Amino acid sequence: MDTKKLALKISSFSSYYHAEHLAKRINARNIYLTSPEKAFEFITGFSFYQGRRDEISQKFEEKAKAIILPLIRTDNIFSTSSKIITGKTNLENEYNKIYCLLKNGGINKKGDRLMVISIINFIQSIDHHNILLYLVDLIKSRRIANAYQQLDDIWSIGPKIASLILRDVVYVYELETILKNKDYYYLQPVDTWVHQISKHIGIVTKNDIYKNESLDIVNKCHEFGVNPIHYNQGAWYLGTNSHKIILSNIDSIVS
Repeated sequence: MDTKKLALKISSFSSYYHAEHLAKRINARNIYLTSPEKAFEFITGFSFYQGRRDEISQKFEEKAKAIILPLIRTDNIFSTSSKIITGKTNLENEYNKIYCLLKNGGINKKGDRLMVISIINFIQSIDHHNILLYLVDLIKSRRIANAYQQLDDIWSIGPKIASLILRDVVYVYELETILKNKDYYYLQPVDTWVHQISKHIGIVTKNDIYKNESLDIVNKCHEFGVNPIHYNQGAWYLGTNSHKIILSNIDSIVS
């Protein structure tokens, strides 16, 4: 098995990911930086997708936006300033009105409700109250580790979603030229698809996802001359679309 050749091929599938998932975000990238509301929508477009089917995640994302966006427009919740609040009980108490609106609006998972109010709290704690502008500025000032840690600290975001957000922020805003090799470690979300494909082609050898897997994948990509962002996007695209890819090629597979 030629692991390098396969890694290069996998990375080429990132173009499909860009076309199907990032084209609209790229077209709207300037709007995100001037609209705290649109920036919030950008982030929740990633944060709800946590190990469940995309259609279910999209359903809860749309329900949450239907509740929060009117509050942004009429109650100006992003014009309020706040310190970072830690602990789920403190978050629930401070944002009880919004928390109850989310619960009554069909956001059934407590972690989802906490995640939304935690994002609101984070937005209220930063300058300009624009989460995407804030992240882009951190990356441009070479503080991507800081951006990663602050996202990871938001309730229910976690390392995988933090990396996913930053990976695509870097791509959408064409920030790769300022990255150092070690920065790519923060842009390598590892889910079951990325892990299984990486194991199958020999980039990693362990059967289960492990703590430093993103480091090993990035190091191998650098060794092979493969863009780590493109590899990750390509592996994810292949994994999540494997059923569709098999069906579209069924004639050549079974002939």
